[in-house]
Amino acid sequence: MKSSDKSLETSLDLSLETALDTAPHKYQEICDQILARIAKGELTPGMRLPGVRALGEQYGCNYHTVRHAFETLAEQGYVELKRGSGTFITERAGDFKKRKVSADKVLRATDKLGVLLPLKQWGHYVTSLIDQLHHTAEEQGVKLNIRTVTDIDINSASLAREFLEQNCCAVILPWIGEDQSPAGLHDFIRASELPVVLANPTHGLEENCYWNPQVKSDARRSDTYLQCNYFRKIGYQNIALLGPDGEGSEYFQRKLLQYSRWCDREDFPNLIGMVDRSPKDYKRILKRLSPLKGDVAVIAYHDEIALEFMDAAMSKGYSVPGDFAVLGHNNNPNGLRSDPPLSTMLLPYEYVAKGMIAHALALSRGESAQFTGNEPQAFYIRESCGGHARLGNDGVNAVIAELMTDFG
Repeated sequence: MKSSDKSLETSLDLSLETALDTAPHKYQEICDQILARIAKGELTPGMRLPGVRALGEQYGCNYHTVRHAFETLAEQGYVELKRGSGTFITERAGDFKKRKVSADKVLRATDKLGVLLPLKQWGHYVTSLIDQLHHTAEEQGVKLNIRTVTDIDINSASLAREFLEQNCCAVILPWIGEDQSPAGLHDFIRASELPVVLANPTHGLEENCYWNPQVKSDARRSDTYLQCNYFRKIGYQNIALLGPDGEGSEYFQRKLLQYSRWCDREDFPNLIGMVDRSPKDYKRILKRLSPLKGDVAVIAYHDEIALEFMDAAMSKGYSVPGDFAVLGHNNNPNGLRSDPPLSTMLLPYEYVAKGMIAHALALSRGESAQFTGNEPQAFYIRESCGGHARLGNDGVNAVIAELMTDFG
């Protein structure tokens, strides 16, 4: 180790010591301290940070906690993890001190909330959720100021400033696209002078989500377990999970973990397919699943992927649900018009809208109102899942009733 590296490590250790002793989430404290030193210009591009084991031993935390912090900063683009060499401050971080950063959010109680929507891949789910946000806000005497934006990043943070000037007390991001850059999202929230609420958890921004992802929950109460158990109860021996091939959706990553756990515990084969949503990619998945046709069910991350998979399957001469049973998510009305009609699930919009508004108003007072429980998702059983063909209407209704009873 060079003498300059040793000096940097000692200096950083000392600056973190007090914070890490009492931090409820040590990895976030490490992130904040490193970012603070970047903002001051003390850490510059090219500098190597201390090793994870050294910091872990210094402050009595598992080295995985330090690695968690480094991975969070890497996702934000402020550090680069070089295998075998260490963790280095990036060129992008050199601009951090030039960015407008609002560490202390403006806290004030008003009756107006800002709502910011990215325009990319805006579909039925977003439209329906916005309608419910309007309805819930009217019931509670809250006004919504809705704006659209191309990307959520440091540049769109100027809209948060406009919300502040328009007397809003917080900002809601009710939907984030699958291709959302984690670094851009972190930049926006860090630069916003108002508290920000997210619909889904994001690494390092757990406190912004309207439901608390840090509360240990029963996986049996997740939509993934409900979907898997549904297909198992109607007799399928192979259940596949199909989702987007991207790193922007932490919600899908959570679903992947839950699905893998379910398969392991129930002794089912783990059949994961990740697609870029091109016809060629769906054909690749079909080729992989074709040996199981007739006894394979596909859980799609959302209805659009489910419908695209069905189109690809039928264009290759397969039948749904005869060869591939399909279950979507979000209850897109296009599913009603598909042939066969798409079976799907949906988290009640009212639950989401109430949660986001309640947490936004709480954050504006310096408090929190994160949901800690799970809301059961509603099944919309039609024809694509094969339930009616296998068990009939009464049989399917009995399965759904049993699943809801188990949900508790």
